[in-house]
Amino acid sequence: MKKFVSIVLTFAFVLGIICIPVTANAAVKNFNLELGKTYTNTVDKPVTMYGIVMESHSHVYTFTMNKSSNIGIAVASEGESQNWQLKSTDYSVRFATQSTPSSVSCYLPKNKTYTLTVSGAGKYALKVTELAPDKITSKGNTLKLTAKKTVSFNFSGTTDYAKNNLSVSSSKPKVATASVSVSGNKGILNIDPHYIGKTTITVKMGGSNSIKYTVHGVQGYWFVAKGSKAKAPKPVGVKKPKWKSSKKKIAKINKKTGKIKAKKGGRVTFTAKKGKISYKIKTVVTDYIKLGKKAYKKIKSEVNNPDKLKVYNVYKGYSKQIDRNYKIPVVVIDFGSTNSNGAMIRSKVMAYYDDVYEMHIANGWSIDNIIGRKSIKPRKIKK
Repeated sequence: MKKFVSIVLTFAFVLGIICIPVTANAAVKNFNLELGKTYTNTVDKPVTMYGIVMESHSHVYTFTMNKSSNIGIAVASEGESQNWQLKSTDYSVRFATQSTPSSVSCYLPKNKTYTLTVSGAGKYALKVTELAPDKITSKGNTLKLTAKKTVSFNFSGTTDYAKNNLSVSSSKPKVATASVSVSGNKGILNIDPHYIGKTTITVKMGGSNSIKYTVHGVQGYWFVAKGSKAKAPKPVGVKKPKWKSSKKKIAKINKKTGKIKAKKGGRVTFTAKKGKISYKIKTVVTDYIKLGKKAYKKIKSEVNNPDKLKVYNVYKGYSKQIDRNYKIPVVVIDFGSTNSNGAMIRSKVMAYYDDVYEMHIANGWSIDNIIGRKSIKPRKIKK
């Protein structure tokens, strides 16, 4: 009987242990980490009972960066496989768990606290070292631009360092500006030309080194009226270029001064050459009277009753309402036409040529914003 009771109690005891919910505990050892120092340590084996892990062990190294820098992390182990992870509570650094042995590099900003956790039983060696800053390895070029352009360059180091330390500047922002971004180990330079001339785009890597691009904006636009004796737009940063005209019957240009004489309406290209670089100014010359006649003819073809079309006023001048980057010669026609009920409706339209010499007519422009406004006799455009 006693033997039977003993067996029952033993069975109940074992059954009770098995049925008790099990929660694994974590035993953590904390260390302060010093950059450049090798740490050799051993993570104890986990405590198990009946094949269940009751307590796991890990080592946590804490350090703070005194300056922003690339760092290298190397963790080697002996025997059993181990894992490690780097993370920060106040910065977006969190590596996916790495298996040993492994070696990685990353960029860490200053004044942040980082923890590096080694887990898995066994002996390991850990070393965190400061690495050299990123360095641009590509060379600059001379670029001739007529439109936006993307240029790539290479750098050594980490992507995060480049994202935080790349900067770009232009010596002549009027000619071109640029922005820089990062993709992998390539820098992406986006150059946006604005005006004819020469500028230097400098890409700098955190003060360690830089790369320079000589950029020539080689194509621009200009709008002038017949009879103009203005000077062609001079390329920025270019001294004493030699000028020439592609169509002297439309407009002549002085070889040294760049002063023009616009003789008739049409398209002409003025070229300012300096050394091997040619800066082209695609120019539209507007004949106000011919533009007015074309606009009047178009209006007449579209009104309800052409025979009753009446022109009150005609104005000529320059406008920046069409494109704030250019003063464009325009003709404004103030006219009246009858609607379907026979009532006279008064309107104003503005006519102008675009950069390919196509005429446009638009409503709703204010004649008060016309620069150098002068009147044209209505009979001149109605002939």
